[in-house]
Amino acid sequence: MKRFFVLAGIAIVILCQLSCSSDEEQAQTQNPTINSATDGFVAAPVVGEVKLESMYEDEVRKLATKTPIEIITAIEGTSKVIVEAEFRRVQDSRYGFPLYECVLTDEAVTAMGGLAQGLSGSPVGTHGRVFGALAYGDAWAKAPHRFWVTPIDAMEATLAHHTFGEFLNPAPAAPGAVVNSTYTAVKTPITISGIDNNRLQQLSSHLADTRFNNVEFFSRIGGAPAAPPANASSNLSAGDMIGVAIVTGDVVNSIGFGTVTQVYGDKFVAFGHEMFRDGQVALPVYRAVVDGIVPSTQVAYKSATAYGNPIGTVTKDLRAGIVGELGKLPPMIPVTVAYQPVNRRGAVQTHHKVAYGQEWAIPIVAATTLDAIRSEISAGTIEANVAISFKETKNVYTESFRSIAPDPYEAVLENVGIIVDSFTDILANGAGRTTIDEIYISIIDIPNILHTEITDIHVIGEVKQGEEATFVVEMLPHWSAAGRNRKMYREVKLQIPELFISGPATLSIAAATEYGFNPFSDPSAPSPESLDQLIGQLKDRQFDKGLVLVTLATITEEDPAVGDIGIGDFFEKFFEALSSELLESLRSPEDDQLPPEGGEVPDKEVAPGDGETPDEDDEPPEEGEIVEIIDEEEMMDDLVPTPRPIPITGTGLIVNRFIVTGETEIEIEVQPMEIEVETEPEAGPDAEVETEPEVE
Repeated sequence: MKRFFVLAGIAIVILCQLSCSSDEEQAQTQNPTINSATDGFVAAPVVGEVKLESMYEDEVRKLATKTPIEIITAIEGTSKVIVEAEFRRVQDSRYGFPLYECVLTDEAVTAMGGLAQGLSGSPVGTHGRVFGALAYGDAWAKAPHRFWVTPIDAMEATLAHHTFGEFLNPAPAAPGAVVNSTYTAVKTPITISGIDNNRLQQLSSHLADTRFNNVEFFSRIGGAPAAPPANASSNLSAGDMIGVAIVTGDVVNSIGFGTVTQVYGDKFVAFGHEMFRDGQVALPVYRAVVDGIVPSTQVAYKSATAYGNPIGTVTKDLRAGIVGELGKLPPMIPVTVAYQPVNRRGAVQTHHKVAYGQEWAIPIVAATTLDAIRSEISAGTIEANVAISFKETKNVYTESFRSIAPDPYEAVLENVGIIVDSFTDILANGAGRTTIDEIYISIIDIPNILHTEITDIHVIGEVKQGEEATFVVEMLPHWSAAGRNRKMYREVKLQIPELFISGPATLSIAAATEYGFNPFSDPSAPSPESLDQLIGQLKDRQFDKGLVLVTLATITEEDPAVGDIGIGDFFEKFFEALSSELLESLRSPEDDQLPPEGGEVPDKEVAPGDGETPDEDDEPPEEGEIVEIIDEEEMMDDLVPTPRPIPITGTGLIVNRFIVTGETEIEIEVQPMEIEVETEPEAGPDAEVETEPEVE
């Protein structure tokens, strides 16, 4: 019976809120005293614009235990109510500011589930005053509900706090041991639309990061900012619900919800704890309407929806709360996803906007858009291309990837994430500032499994020094991509250098996917000094998953440096040989002379001066003595190092649209080059005799 009266009281509260006149015509009311359960309700509506006086720490410390206090928040719609609670004590924390311990005493709110995610930021204080924001609660959702308040002192300090991002001149792990906490943040609920329920575990794994400790993700249908409700206020005040947008768009909308604690002219503080603790941020802020409290066996949460157009920007995200600025709207990153399904002729284009600093959401936009439009979960091949333009350069970075999986969702999440992180992760990018201007992601869905495995290699004809050799690569494709012959053959031609060592050699063929890097990129390239250099190096490292490496390596015991070289050592030894040859050609004979101990360079011989007797070798030649004339050009030719024999060579082949795996090798014989010897013709009776021309 008691529960019946409590629920009836909640219904009366809602009816009273719906029948309220305009804000200007009403005055604020206080909570009635609870005499019995038949009194119906305890959460009194708040009308008019809420203006609260700040109450600071020195005054809060003078409050007696069990002093009645009020929480102002929205429970249903946009109207606010007063929720009863009691002050307990001031507790020192390790956050650089104390926390105020309080207890929820409002039976109506307790009946709805007690503390709810989304209540964070609700102003708490004595009547007409605010000493902080509801921020933390008991780890167990059972009455009595204990909560802790972040002081308004600490939240106001965030207004003047300089973030790390400001010093950088910016533009817009789980613990090993199990430690149980008796309290937890009243987390910010973040809704994500477009995500199917069967993706929640995959998404949770993808978002396993400490920056998401104080948020809770919920999937929902819809979620884009809606039209404003009829009774929506045009002003923002303490206790109002707001939505902080991460992504808005055609498929994915991700918005975090919380409560405003206090407003200071065109600035406000909210939440009472961090959202992501990103420091300087640029997140658009929307007004929000509460659809009610959703009960849960763990922690209840407010179901809320953003509405209208953005009203401002969250500029700081700090431990004590978030700071917003009204009126100023942030720029966002346009993200276009073009998906080409199997059963359509044209691509389906979707458009989204992602907040700067939240680029981690871009892979979620791409993968979720693919999953939302894709009508089934089935194995296939995904071909994707990502094009990123920047504000700092006209150079556009493009990268493609190909993936075969029973379900492409995680493959798109992972690959797009790696590409975006190359520029947005400040620890990975030390080359220069990068502000993404726009991203275009194209995804093609192919029902065939475009995979093939290397099985054999065939040699056509002889392999000779100085000639072009022809090989045929034999591969076995997946049955869904195989032709009538069930085999695939690709011809590859390799120019054998004239100085290649003749004799037995190993012919190896391997897929570049076996090594996971572009073997033709320069492994000794210096660190990039600019964004353009970073783009160039990232492009150099790209490789097609259809790349096949063909290698010819000499087998000899004469030169232990050559030995039996396999494909795994080919490129490392190739670059080493290239570097040593370059050094040999640039080295002069003096480089072989090492200075003695002490670092002094030995004195060189100088020409004899006045009064000195020249050496015998310096005496002028006697008459009739034959003097050898040294040809300087011939001497320089002698200093040029003799070309070294080449023990290894190779080339590449791309099997278009396929992912190639596997490797194989065979032994072949490299034939020496045939040298033609030119001989002078013998003089005969008919031979022409050259005569010197007559001089007139």
